[in-house]
Amino acid sequence: MIITIAHSKGGVGKSLLAWHLSIAMNVPIVDLDFQRTLVYVDQLRQLGGLPGREIIHPQSTEEFMELFNAWDESRDVIIDVGGFDSDLNRMAIFLSDVIITPAVDRATEIAGLHKFHDVMKEISASTETELKANILLNDVSPAARDFSLMEGMIAQFPHFELMKSVVSHRADFYKTMNEGKGISELPSSTKALEELQNVINEIRGIK
Repeated sequence: MIITIAHSKGGVGKSLLAWHLSIAMNVPIVDLDFQRTLVYVDQLRQLGGLPGREIIHPQSTEEFMELFNAWDESRDVIIDVGGFDSDLNRMAIFLSDVIITPAVDRATEIAGLHKFHDVMKEISASTETELKANILLNDVSPAARDFSLMEGMIAQFPHFELMKSVVSHRADFYKTMNEGKGISELPSSTKALEELQNVINEIRGIK
């Protein structure tokens, strides 16, 4: 399964989500972000004495296509797409089995989601497919219960589907990543791990 974390807007938590998912699911990451965020996080991980993760950083669309033409379909992989629009990012979205788009539950997200929906619509039209991004409410207040703003907005977009899972703003996500660790590597279960596991279970159920 190719799981792509994608949004044409930066700062929504794509790399953080990709990192924690990859460790919890024990799968490699293809890092398409020119900032190489996950490459550097993995270096922190190794400096801390932990085994490095499999981070693949293609330098071009051609290198990316060579990678996936030879990819073993039985192996799951997570693709972390940078917060910008490009041919390479569009190719990753098209090749995906599951597209996850993190979105913060704020009115300021509306413009960014409009733009990304246009991208999804254009890719669908050019490839004669009906792609759909699964919108994951991410970095929300742990006390939040009313998501009607996002629910109403996402319902208007045919290439979006709102996920049932929600990921809250929890210090454990940031603390562990800053140490090069995953939330699933903590010695005991936490609310953050419970939420991440809900996301994984939902991803596994997406067809």
